[in-house]
Amino acid sequence: MNQDNLQLQVKSLPDKPGVYLFKNKDNKIIYVGKAKSLKKRVSSYFMKSEIDKKTNEIKRLSVKIETISTLTETEALVLENNLIKLHKPKLNIRLRDDKTYPYLYISINEEYPRIEIIRNRYDKKGLYFGPFTDIKSLKLVLRKVLSIFPIASCRKDIVSTRFDRPCLYYQMKSCTAPCVGKIDKNTYYENVQKIIKFFEGKFNELIEELKVEMDNAAENLDYEIAALTRDKIIALEKIMQKQTVYSNDIKAEYDIIGFAKKENVSIIQILSMREGRIIDHNHFILDIPLDFEDTEILCSFIKIHYSQSSFMPSKVLIPFEIQDRMIINNWLREKRKMEGVNEVIIEPQNEEHNNLLNLAKENAEVKLESFLKAEEIKYQKNKTTLEELKQVLKLSKMPFRIEGYDISTIQGSNSVASCIVFENSRPKKSSYRKFIIKTVDGQDDFASMKEVIRRRFTGKLASKDPLPDLILIDGGLGQVNSAKSVLDEINLNIPLIGLAKVLEEIYFPGNSNSIILDERSEGLKLLQNIRDEAHRFAISFHRKKRSKNMLELSLEKIPGLGPKKIKNLLDHFDTIDEIKNASIEKLIKCEGINRKVALEIYNFYKNSKI
Repeated sequence: MNQDNLQLQVKSLPDKPGVYLFKNKDNKIIYVGKAKSLKKRVSSYFMKSEIDKKTNEIKRLSVKIETISTLTETEALVLENNLIKLHKPKLNIRLRDDKTYPYLYISINEEYPRIEIIRNRYDKKGLYFGPFTDIKSLKLVLRKVLSIFPIASCRKDIVSTRFDRPCLYYQMKSCTAPCVGKIDKNTYYENVQKIIKFFEGKFNELIEELKVEMDNAAENLDYEIAALTRDKIIALEKIMQKQTVYSNDIKAEYDIIGFAKKENVSIIQILSMREGRIIDHNHFILDIPLDFEDTEILCSFIKIHYSQSSFMPSKVLIPFEIQDRMIINNWLREKRKMEGVNEVIIEPQNEEHNNLLNLAKENAEVKLESFLKAEEIKYQKNKTTLEELKQVLKLSKMPFRIEGYDISTIQGSNSVASCIVFENSRPKKSSYRKFIIKTVDGQDDFASMKEVIRRRFTGKLASKDPLPDLILIDGGLGQVNSAKSVLDEINLNIPLIGLAKVLEEIYFPGNSNSIILDERSEGLKLLQNIRDEAHRFAISFHRKKRSKNMLELSLEKIPGLGPKKIKNLLDHFDTIDEIKNASIEKLIKCEGINRKVALEIYNFYKNSKI
């Protein structure tokens, strides 16, 4: 019946380019694809001929198809990539832990652009380089570059009319303190442009510019500036000396892609060549949920990776043909704004290309072997740890999913609780939960724990989240008994323990005799990690709630701010510090805040110690 319904939906699809989304019975998107013709592409999933495992799995899990039409196939490609990034469908290829990859961000749309390392590519508008996989190397390079071309690297709102004392970065000579007017706007912007050229790999062009500046300064008898510029040239040349020359073509600007795959894991190695030198290398791990072909995997990676970076090389050298090559080339040409260039994605055309691809492939294969070995070690360690807990806690099965709980309060005010989840010994942050205590007056940890356990295992949360194999309470016998009384009340038989901090004693419901594991026990270390993570999560939520309440009270003291405008401010800004440090221009972007009220807010926090 399900297949009949899907095929009926297919018949009504338009013969236009666009994106199609397969959804499961829970209305969750499980697969996103793009098509030149939505009708023809989606119909192909239901043809009688031999079907691969991927198609079978999509058909088996899907109960609904949705489509979004676009004007062109290029628009469909961009939309497909954005939807995959947003929804993370389980049957699409995706980067493993892609949220953790850092980017180098330059806020070029600001009056005084800043540079910083950030984790979320979609936080702010500006220029991005990356993603990078080696955060230590990125920080080291950034520190060196700022010593040559100092610009702001803090998150301070730089306003040219604000004159305070310069911060430590200025004393360290890694910033020119535009926030206190130590540098004029034009000179500052020149430093920004030089940093951009550096991270684009245009070393030779940058050094030639500096040599001209040095010669001009010398001709004008400004020997101090000439000497300073000479030192910058020397510093840049030292950085360049560490890069190996692989091509005699000084205009060679390639990303060279190496590919390796084993089972359901693939590693893509990117060697970045600029001006004939390999200036950077990064590897990316992709989870392969189904039996995707190599060409599909590489195609998906290219779409994911180059949608996230502001900078595009003139050529991307790939080891084999990929799907949608023509449409991807059109997209990348538009992204790079290149005219008169037929192809960005190219296969090897000479012996030099083959050598570069072999080098990238060797790197990818080495990284893959190292990754698989590390995963096997982790798996065996996790298995041993969970088997130990099963034995010492006398569980009927291994505790694959463990939920940890903690209460945080100060004398009964702003009481909150946390629920954190570990699956297979690792945090599953998408399943973390926060609770504001609603039914308990004053400080009563036992009653608060009862409320949290009842809310977790009844109502919407009970149906949304799977039951844990073990519940861990941060506390002793009293907290454990409180939680157990609720489980008994709702007829749930879930193993439950408490871990007290002082002696690391493990308590069981209704039993005053605790057990203490060897401090070297991997099982104990896992329980401690879960207990401490639950405590950290509860404390951070409590502090945020308390600070928000304090901020709300302080906002009430500002003339012109009523309850509605205060709510708008709290909704508009992500953090408390953003409101305190916001410029007048940023404040008036909030609904209901005019320039007069913005000035009141700005002056209030500038002159107060709140």
